[in-house]
Amino acid sequence: MLRNFVETLCGELGIAPVPKLNEKKCYSFRIAEGVEAELRDLEPGLAAWGKIAACPEKRREDFFIYLMRGNLLGQGTGGCRIGLDANEKILTLSLGLPYEMNYQTFRETLEDFINYLIYWREEVAKFEQEHQTVL
Repeated sequence: MLRNFVETLCGELGIAPVPKLNEKKCYSFRIAEGVEAELRDLEPGLAAWGKIAACPEKRREDFFIYLMRGNLLGQGTGGCRIGLDANEKILTLSLGLPYEMNYQTFRETLEDFINYLIYWREEVAKFEQEHQTVL
C-alpha cells in the first residue's frame, strides 16, 4: 500500500527520484531545506516521523511545559506527538495511523503532518528568540 501511495504522490508533486525503502524500512522525504520526514508501512496503516529541531538549552522546563500544552489531546499537533530522540537532543514529531486508508486520506494526512512539522520548527525558533536575552 505505502509504496504505491509514495509513487503516486511523487508523480503528482514532481519529486524525482522516488524515495526507496532504506535500511530502516522507511521512505525518507526531503520536503524543504532542512525539513525531512520518514514514512513506515505498518501493514495496515502508516507511521510518520520527522525532526523538529534541536532541543533548546535555555529554559528547558518552560519549553517542555509549552510543548506539553501542544501535545494535550493532540490539540496543538493535529493528533501527532512531540517527543525527544533517544539522546534527548532533538525534538521529534510522530504520527501513527494503524488502519487501512485510501490515497486521498494518505495525502491529506501527510500534508497535515508536514504542516505541523514546519509549524513547530517555527515555534521552537520563536521560543529561542524570545528567551535569548533572558538568562
